[in-house]
Amino acid sequence: MASTASSHDQDNHDHILRPRAVKPGNPMVIRAMSEEQTLKPNGLAHTHQSGLSSGRSTPLPADAPPSLQSISSARKQIRAQQKHRMFPTVDYFARVSHFDPKSEYRDFQGFFVLFWIGLAIMVMTTMLRNIKDTGLPLRVRPWQLLTANTWQLALSDGVMVLSTGLSIPLQKFFRRSNGVFRWSKLGMPIHSIYQAAWLVLWVNWPFMLNWKWTAQVFFTLHTLVILMKMHSYAFYNGHLSTTERRLRALDNPETASTAAAVRYPSSSTNLNEIDQTSEEKKTADQKEALSKLREDLAFELTSPLGQVTYPQNLTVWNYVDYILCPTLCYELEYPRTEKTQWMELFYKTLAVFGCIFLLTVTSEEFIVPVLNESALRLEGMTKWTDMGLVLAETISMLLFPFMVIFLLVFLVIFEYVLGAFAEITCFADRHFYSDWWNSCDWLEFSREWNIPVHHFLRRHVYGASRPYISKNMSTTLTFLISALLHELVMGCITKKLRGYGFFAMMLQMPIVAIQRTSLVKGRTLFNNVCFWISMILGLSIMCALYVLV
Repeated sequence: MASTASSHDQDNHDHILRPRAVKPGNPMVIRAMSEEQTLKPNGLAHTHQSGLSSGRSTPLPADAPPSLQSISSARKQIRAQQKHRMFPTVDYFARVSHFDPKSEYRDFQGFFVLFWIGLAIMVMTTMLRNIKDTGLPLRVRPWQLLTANTWQLALSDGVMVLSTGLSIPLQKFFRRSNGVFRWSKLGMPIHSIYQAAWLVLWVNWPFMLNWKWTAQVFFTLHTLVILMKMHSYAFYNGHLSTTERRLRALDNPETASTAAAVRYPSSSTNLNEIDQTSEEKKTADQKEALSKLREDLAFELTSPLGQVTYPQNLTVWNYVDYILCPTLCYELEYPRTEKTQWMELFYKTLAVFGCIFLLTVTSEEFIVPVLNESALRLEGMTKWTDMGLVLAETISMLLFPFMVIFLLVFLVIFEYVLGAFAEITCFADRHFYSDWWNSCDWLEFSREWNIPVHHFLRRHVYGASRPYISKNMSTTLTFLISALLHELVMGCITKKLRGYGFFAMMLQMPIVAIQRTSLVKGRTLFNNVCFWISMILGLSIMCALYVLV
């Protein structure tokens, strides 16, 4: 009975018209259209329906406004395009790739992340290889090397920094003195002798205590930094004491000097501004000239931000703040941020210790073993050809490790150490380096690689010597002092004075002259390739020569 009833119902509904089964659409087209939010989840097109529309286009009346007619026409055209489009279109434009020199794209942070991942892979593979060979993750224990002479280093560094505090009472004494102990007379020679004796003492200090190379490198570099800070503090305040004395003397204009005010070159002064000689303007009205001179002298005694005036800055707190600020050029006042970002300070501090660990691992795993092996091979050799082959092989094996060392030293100093001290002191100007990796000659590299040192040399060497000697002589003197400082650092690291670093630094001047010729100048890619090759190759050669020769 049930089957009979079922067949009967089916016969009764045979006359009803049913919709034709729709074949499923192309899945690629459906996926692309659904991504454009033009399809519903079941693959049917979205239609913006209202209660008065069946989903199809409603005919517009003949008197419809032009705006509605335009919208209706646009909707019809878009639906027609979607109906006949089998694949989603791809838009093509006249564009360049991200690495093209004409590209304006500058965000390459992913490569920075890749750099750290590569270093992590290097450390892990090194540890696995050492576990297989020696049973220990590292050939030497970096912790023992980093903690060697820790207490002696901390105490010595603290005493070294505190000893520069003598500059404060000396500056006050020179300012109060009206006789031969003024800064412009014996004050400058006295402080220069004190700086020279101070430098000799603290450079020889690690040798006297026989420290490890890690502690000695840190202490020597910090000594040079504090020396430049002390020099800038003393000579700038000495200049201000002379300026203040001239301003007070103008209270009696009959006996005072009316020479033009001398402006001390700031860290942001351009070389062209330093080269311009200051000429005294001739004014018919003597009172107007004196008023202008007083104004110039008063401006020289006041900070650029207008909050501090000499001698209000001759305090212990001001000197301590200057010592902590990541700059080598003293100013009465610096721009500041609103507050310290403690999490940023924590990350930078953590990065400092991480970079130091990586520097130690790279040195002890990839540099020291190569140098020790080469030194043993050179002991029994007498032929120059064999010695040259050993040196060439050693230099080739040191190329990649020194490239890593060079990049890590740059990061740990200019990005993390200086950045951490900038956070501590709320120092706002954090332009510690520029795009030195695009340098085309060594002069450009010297300006952009280490901006604090560049500012110091430009202000206290080039700018201070420019009124007395020619431009070329001032440039040569600047390179000479820089070369001597580099040779001092290399001598403290290797405990040898060979002059290789000094010669390499002074060799940059004729190389720059060649690069500025019409045959080479303007070839950016070629010059940048030469810069990188000479940089990496030069570091390996310097290390091999200092250690093995």
